[in-house]
Amino acid sequence: MSRRTIAILLLIIGLVVLSFVGVFLILGQNQQPPPATTEEEGAPPPDGGAGTPSAPAATTPIPDDTIGVVVSLQTVPRGHIMTEDILAIDRRPRDSVDNNVITNTQDIVGLFARTDIYQGQTLTRDKLARDIREISEIQYGPSALIPPGFVAQAVPLTTLLDPDGSIASIGYGFSEGDYVDILILFSINELDEEFQTLLPNDASFFVEEFLQSIEEGFQNPEEFEEAFIFTISPFGRFEQLPTGDLAHIAPREAPRSFIVGIVIQNARVIQVGQYFLPQPAAALIATATATPPPEGQPTATPLASGPTATPLPPDVVTVALQPQQQLLLRYAIEVGADIDFALRGINDGQLYSVDNVDLDFFIDRFNIELPPNFRYSVDQGNPIIDPDNPLLPILITPTPSSPSGSEPGAES
Repeated sequence: MSRRTIAILLLIIGLVVLSFVGVFLILGQNQQPPPATTEEEGAPPPDGGAGTPSAPAATTPIPDDTIGVVVSLQTVPRGHIMTEDILAIDRRPRDSVDNNVITNTQDIVGLFARTDIYQGQTLTRDKLARDIREISEIQYGPSALIPPGFVAQAVPLTTLLDPDGSIASIGYGFSEGDYVDILILFSINELDEEFQTLLPNDASFFVEEFLQSIEEGFQNPEEFEEAFIFTISPFGRFEQLPTGDLAHIAPREAPRSFIVGIVIQNARVIQVGQYFLPQPAAALIATATATPPPEGQPTATPLASGPTATPLPPDVVTVALQPQQQLLLRYAIEVGADIDFALRGINDGQLYSVDNVDLDFFIDRFNIELPPNFRYSVDQGNPIIDPDNPLLPILITPTPSSPSGSEPGAES
């Protein structure tokens, strides 16, 4: 056999072998893997050996001896509202965590810090309060309700015009944590610039006809003042009447004050009424029920208790103000201004542009035209006063006249 024939045979054998190898590879790629057997059927998990698809990486198991607790990511002051962005979960040994430790961040969101909470501190239930008023009542007093940069000022609610304080306190309708506007009415009175006393003044006059008796007055002091001095109180003015006589015109009533009203907006109510210290824990324990007597013995008659005393309404309120506002309010209390309160809505913290109110503002704002001074009037004027009871006017009913000018009761 020639070399050429041998080469051709080797080439043909090589092509056949390559064909078989290619067919084998194609069939191996198209073959579907057998379905995985579930754990319920009892098949063992894949061993991860060569030629076997690798299983997904399993999560790290959490040890049973640890538990997640809530910690603070930053330092917050007392009274701060806890939010979810400053909270995190940290793992702690289970045996070191008691029932007071909080393990769910949703149990904290919206609560208030009773004390200063530091970064990384484990949060416990006694460090938080659902109502900010609990902070003042339990541990820190009313100061826990004062916002930063403000001070608290006590304001009396009772006045001569409002003896029980029901008007100033909006019918006792506000409580700790509310926001109010403080309405202040100042009474401005005219003063004597030299004496700095209220007008009108009193006046003492020397009568010219009695000037000659001055020397006699020194000799007889008992008749000295009656001789040439008399006093007019209050002093008005002298006018010459149309008859030519000189008359003294004096005011018939006390001078009227010039009223100016101002408002302090959005003040926080810290305390209504007097502050009382929290009761001790022993006072909060319920009284034990008395043991009933044995059968056959008479039951003891309980002592009659008196009626429950009605609590007095609050007569003072404490509000949080800026220092300048606090000084203004204290000045208003000192000069006896009329102070009232107006309750704000729960979500209304807006500051409004408000003008001070006086008589000129009232006339200009409502376009009131002042009437001219008339010489006559058509109303009944001043009623006749009963001398026995000057506070009640006498109502006079006119008697109708008889027809045709006849006497009342005469036959027609």
